[in-house]
Amino acid sequence: MFSIHDEENLKKILIDAWEKPFRYSQIENAIYKNYIADYDDISTISNASKEILKKNFFYCSLELKSEVTSENWQTTKLLFKTVDGKFIESVIMRHLWGRNTLCVSCQAGCPMWCSFCATWKLGFQRNLEFYEIVEQIMYASALLNKEQKNLRNIVYMWMWEPFLNYENVKKSIDIACKQKKLDFSNRRVTISTCWIVPGIKRFAVDFPQTSLAISLHAPTDELRKKIMPVSFTYPLDLLMKSLDEYTDMTNKRVFYEYIMIAWVNDSLKEAKELAELLRWKLAHVNFIPYNSWEWITWSDYKPTAKRRIEEFQNMLNDVWVASTIRHTMWDDIDAACGQLALKNNEEN
Repeated sequence: MFSIHDEENLKKILIDAWEKPFRYSQIENAIYKNYIADYDDISTISNASKEILKKNFFYCSLELKSEVTSENWQTTKLLFKTVDGKFIESVIMRHLWGRNTLCVSCQAGCPMWCSFCATWKLGFQRNLEFYEIVEQIMYASALLNKEQKNLRNIVYMWMWEPFLNYENVKKSIDIACKQKKLDFSNRRVTISTCWIVPGIKRFAVDFPQTSLAISLHAPTDELRKKIMPVSFTYPLDLLMKSLDEYTDMTNKRVFYEYIMIAWVNDSLKEAKELAELLRWKLAHVNFIPYNSWEWITWSDYKPTAKRRIEEFQNMLNDVWVASTIRHTMWDDIDAACGQLALKNNEEN
């Protein structure tokens, strides 16, 4: 069977069955605009058309294993199980000023081996299919719709490297942003990458309006190699050159993610190096307090004190680089990337 999000095969099978040309548009509207999950509930198509869908197309391949919402109701973490038994996560963030954001997974596990992230302990299992990414977006959109809220932003940054699954990510963005489908603005979609340089170049061409976030976390190659092995393949000078080309092509600001880990990457020396690295760049830095995992015994990382993070921010202000200190919204529901999946994996 095919996914209902597989437009090419859906159109082909409808044509082969001598369905009318407008049948696809009716199905498309029911799925993406009205969130109809049961083909029998699509009132605009015939029973014969419903049977074609039942016979050839599944609506959702993911099984929801848990849905955990924080005490303040701002965050919901979703754990899904794929048909081949892999666990993936999505997170909905409801901001107080009305903006709702979804972080989606595009891989099961992660091949990047960043030392501060729970996902690497899962190992790399496989890339997700485009429809598995879309299904996460569909579930979150429908859930918020029931709350009379709208999903506003989509971020590809949970489990994990989008540019190592480029074609499926590209196809999922196309479905999310196509006007007759989910109709998200490209400007409200962000791709977060561990500096896969060839992917950055393709991304600039394919999605000039979509935002780019770089998982930086250290201002020098020496430190980056200690916490992010990808640095051996794509050193900092190569990365920054590709980002200069990206901003020249798109005229868009690059977001830099910098996780603050006490006594690892948070010295004032590193603050000065970060300021020099990004001086004169079209950049915005997101400082992320490290999330401690009480149940993890193999990590001795600790979060940086807020005062030190503010010192980093002040040094960036001195060179006119904008920055934000990320507010942690979900400590009570195993917040960090991969935590829930890793917990479930270890328990099973």
